Amino acid sequence: MKSQIKKTALTAGFALMSIVAFAQVHPTDHVPAPPTRVPGEVTPPPAPQRGGLERGPALKVLTTLNGKVIAYQTNDRYIYNRFTLQNGNQVITVRFPEQLGKQLMSTAAKGKSVTVKGFTDNGPDGINVFQMAGLSVDGTQIADTPPSVPSTPVSTPSGTFTGKISDFKRDQGGAIRGLSLDNKVEIHLPPHAIEQLQSLLKTGDQIKVTGIKDTPPSGVALETGAPTIVHPETIEINGQTYLLR
Repeated sequence: MKSQIKKTALTAGFALMSIVAFAQVHPTDHVPAPPTRVPGEVTPPPAPQRGGLERGPALKVLTTLNGKVIAYQTNDRYIYNRFTLQNGNQVITVRFPEQLGKQLMSTAAKGKSVTVKGFTDNGPDGINVFQMAGLSVDGTQIADTPPSVPSTPVSTPSGTFTGKISDFKRDQGGAIRGLSLDNKVEIHLPPHAIEQLQSLLKTGDQIKVTGIKDTPPSGVALETGAPTIVHPETIEINGQTYLLR
């Protein structure tokens, strides 16, 4: 009888321990509930699939102009990059890639009748111009092609340039963008340098600059008598040298 009671007590004890151990085990496979969607919230679109179509730049609609070349014009770096065209009673400015300057000025010289294909574009000065995509003159076709890349990269060494400030190079808004020296050298200064050095720069002052001379690529036509443009690395004013990079 005592043996039976003892067996029953042991069985009940094991059962109680199993219940307690089971209650202490936390489930690990619960999936959190999805967040509640806020009313009016827009669900973001799914990420684009690899290899899917992407929206590119808007296509340009080409139009054709006929007329006579009036004159070629340069930009603020003395590079020819546009010409005026007499189209009926209108005078239209036609802009072309800089590397086509020599070819155009030789083939489509002033007074030549030409046919130009292109599109109207907004220029850097905010004025609409006609961007050339191709030109035909006397049966010769000139297309807007990218400049050729030299097989061997051209490395321009840094040089030293000295001279007296004869004038200040300004943009169309009148802001100073560089220095003109008395020896036909023009120093292009970055905006942060002008802001910090403007009070030290005076006409007639002698300066010394180290930097890289601007070398236009093949095919570019420069204005006759254009100054040497220098992109400075350092500038010395009144015996003090400043790093501009």
